[in-house]
Amino acid sequence: MQKNKNLTPFYAVSFSAFILFAVVSIFVFFNFYRQAIKENAQDTIIESVNREQSHFATTIESQYEYLEGLAAYLGENENLITEESLQLVYNVAEKSSLSLIALMDEEGMAYYSNGSIRDLSEREYFQESLAGARSLSTPVVSKVDGSIRVVLSVPIISGESVIGVLGGSYDIHALGDLLFNELYDGNGQFIILTDEGSVVSQSGTKLFSLDTDSSIFTIFTDFRSVTAVSDGSTSKYSVTAWKEDLAAEETRLLTMTNATDSYYCYFEPLSVSDWMLCYIVSIDDAHASYGQFTLYETRLFQVLAAGLLILVLILVLVTFRKQKNLVHFAETDALTGINNKKTAEEYIKQWLADEACYGTQVFLMLDIDLFKHINDGYGHAVGDIVLSAVGNGLKEVFRESDIIGRLGGDEFGIFMKNATPEAAVERAEMVCQMVRSIKVDSEPTLSVSCSIGVALFPQHAKNFMDLYQKADKALYISKNSGRDQYTLYDIRTME
Repeated sequence: MQKNKNLTPFYAVSFSAFILFAVVSIFVFFNFYRQAIKENAQDTIIESVNREQSHFATTIESQYEYLEGLAAYLGENENLITEESLQLVYNVAEKSSLSLIALMDEEGMAYYSNGSIRDLSEREYFQESLAGARSLSTPVVSKVDGSIRVVLSVPIISGESVIGVLGGSYDIHALGDLLFNELYDGNGQFIILTDEGSVVSQSGTKLFSLDTDSSIFTIFTDFRSVTAVSDGSTSKYSVTAWKEDLAAEETRLLTMTNATDSYYCYFEPLSVSDWMLCYIVSIDDAHASYGQFTLYETRLFQVLAAGLLILVLILVLVTFRKQKNLVHFAETDALTGINNKKTAEEYIKQWLADEACYGTQVFLMLDIDLFKHINDGYGHAVGDIVLSAVGNGLKEVFRESDIIGRLGGDEFGIFMKNATPEAAVERAEMVCQMVRSIKVDSEPTLSVSCSIGVALFPQHAKNFMDLYQKADKALYISKNSGRDQYTLYDIRTME
């Protein structure tokens, strides 16, 4: 009995040390986890604004090319201002996303697509294009209807001489609508700025009251703390530094804190004139998608007071869920929500070696027809919508037990367990129909189709790599036979 009594302090100290270790470990763990949440949110903002910037720049570039094509045609005429030229400008404006198109002669007299005639000789964009350059104006008050617009203008060249200018304008609000603003359910504020900090246009939730032509720097006085984030570290940031960064077209991520709220502010060059794209969002909104993990932390500390047993159980639960989420993120293709290539291949190989694998197994390889043309013609944002729709559609067509994966780019693979050749053909036809039915609201003229190659195991192959190659050969036949179809591998004709 004495011996056990002497061990009591040891157990007490060990128990206390374990509790202390557990508390410290949890605290450290969640401290690092909060840092990971912060870094993930910051990376998400940067990646999303990069996509918005690319989409905006691509749209503006396409409008320049549109105007330049029309200007090239007009430059072939002996006389610039004719009834035929004005009617052409009117017809083009009717089909263009630009709200107004104006044909300007060398003297700056502008003939608008709505029939108005105005003298624009003093406009800076007219003078720049008359000198032979593209121009994108700062917001100007329209001489036609008094609205605030930005104007894209290009020179009209005949031979080696500039004989006029062609301009197209966006209403200032329509310019902001070129941004998707889908991040965080649209709770952020997108602001297009000049390199001097003047507001060109804005969209999304109006977190800060800014008028067109007002200065972004006016919001700086609302914050008691502004820091620049770089490689995980922060440093104080001033209005002067902000002005210098905008003038130098530098990219920067800021955190801004006032008496009640904190915000992320990220800006980068738009690659259009000297404009910058600025995105501001509440840090609470940026971190909201991770709120469930903060809830786990709170509960964990509450249960800690109830005793060691509950503490251990909660630790196991949190660790399991964290690992499950990490595994999910590592295995899933972020855009489509289905397995990535590595995971899909591992699952297929595991199944082929499983005792439950019997009879016929089917592998379908799918490729979206002319997907590069979709990206080039409609933009990568539309291409991403199509890929996501295909991923969702495949989950509807196939069984939950089947293995669906994105193999890379616009290529998908589907492995049907314990299936039949008849079922493979039926599902291949269903997939073709599903892809044909994909519609993108913003691009009603877009048609989507796919080509499919189908191979069977063990009829056509003895291992996954061989099965993959046979399906790829069948896919190649579908592509070369006119696309929008499926081909079942034929060992007699395709060897």
